Amino acid sequence: MTEAEVVEVAAMWGGNVLTAFTIYISFTFAYLVTIFYVGDRLTSLQSVCASGLYFFAATSAILAQIGYMQAQFILLRETPNPLDGIYLVMAADLWVPYMAVMEFAGVFFSLYFMWGVKNPKTE
Repeated sequence: MTEAEVVEVAAMWGGNVLTAFTIYISFTFAYLVTIFYVGDRLTSLQSVCASGLYFFAATSAILAQIGYMQAQFILLRETPNPLDGIYLVMAADLWVPYMAVMEFAGVFFSLYFMWGVKNPKTE
């Protein structure tokens, strides 16, 4: 690959990463807003269905993002790298686990929020 092709393909994979992250944020925000406004009025079946749908949608977006990030990093690592300074900032050893842990924690806390809405503590 030429230097220009490497830069172009790396930018495309970066766009895919941002798109997958945007999808994850959209699903999470929609789930949290829904739970905040109507969570206490949902039946158990509705809660399980909404939570299951959210879990699979958010997890799919996270896994897609991880795959896109890994592809981008492999491209930058395996080709003569015109982006030497950028590769240090975009180190796969840092970003892939960081984003995965952060986003899966977001899924866990979102589901925990649903549990808290459906099972409020009585005082």
